[in-house]
Amino acid sequence: MAEADIVPAADPRRALLAGGGSGGHVFPALAVGDELARRGWSVLLAGSPQGIEARLAAERGLELIALPARPMVGRSLLQKLEALGTLLRSALAARRIVRAERIDLVVGTGGYASAPAVVGGRLAGRPTAIVEPNAEPGRANLWASRFADGAAVAFASTGARLKCRVWVTGAPVRAAFFDAPAVRADGKARLLVLGGSQGSRRINEILPAVLARLFDELPEISVLHQCGPKHFESTVAAYAAAGLESPRLRVAPFLDNMPAAMAAVDLVVSRAGAITLAEICAAGRPALLLPLVLAGAHQVANAARLAEEDAARLVEDHVLDADRLTAELLELFANRPRLVSMGERARSLARPGAAAAIADRLEALVEERRERGTLPVAA
Repeated sequence: MAEADIVPAADPRRALLAGGGSGGHVFPALAVGDELARRGWSVLLAGSPQGIEARLAAERGLELIALPARPMVGRSLLQKLEALGTLLRSALAARRIVRAERIDLVVGTGGYASAPAVVGGRLAGRPTAIVEPNAEPGRANLWASRFADGAAVAFASTGARLKCRVWVTGAPVRAAFFDAPAVRADGKARLLVLGGSQGSRRINEILPAVLARLFDELPEISVLHQCGPKHFESTVAAYAAAGLESPRLRVAPFLDNMPAAMAAVDLVVSRAGAITLAEICAAGRPALLLPLVLAGAHQVANAARLAEEDAARLVEDHVLDADRLTAELLELFANRPRLVSMGERARSLARPGAAAAIADRLEALVEERRERGTLPVAA
């Protein structure tokens, strides 16, 4: 058997998890990676050296495998061809890496860097899987599912569009979110504003006018606003121009300890990425959701599911402005029993065992391939 085709039979087993570009793609990889590591696996992360995954991998002591990738959606024909060429080169590079690093399993969690990793794993003859927490699958995972042995999803309906077998597991969330105490029926108004890991320019531009009114009408309110690294200076300047340089307001480019941030507030204003919503549910927090409508309708679908369960309020983009957002927040903070009830409903929707369920499926997949004799083993 050729050297490139040998993987070790003995532990530790090795997994390559690939995802990047946003927290919604990286945090599922980290949650699943934590569970696999707890079971004795050695975990590597693949993604872009310029993405959020590079910093998060370094903080956790994970080795980052660089896999260049380019978006295709909304690009010209020439740009799409260039992106396809990059994807093919990255897939071949991923195949070499999988063999050289003696990887037993490749898992893609979305984002453009995940697709070539899954293809490379398939070309190397290794078990491959994807994790798709959104109600509507993302484009990278939708395409990569053609090369995957299985997909872990949060919603049964998601599987209809995927091209592989599907396991309904829930969305993987870091365990610390489940430690948040329940929302109190009394106390001060405490608000967390999230625009996703990259921030939201639209939310950032609306918030100064919203908070100017809230600070007048709710003297006890405190606000923590994650605005995104690229928007930090402009957001701080906008608040200063509105006269909102207040100890009751804290602006951060990115929150490293999101479990603690959610545990400290009574209400979350947020975009509606699937992992953010899973974290909100795990923390048992009521939410006012402002879904992003670009890149498909998956955020709208995600938010609608929570709104239908009375765990969140939904304001769609076409009706979102400062007046509407202010009115929604004042109404919610005026009704503490409603906040408590929404928080309880949110927590009832959480899936605390999702990461473990995904790890169970992944380990079973590897063992299935070994038993069938289709996974290369050490000579």
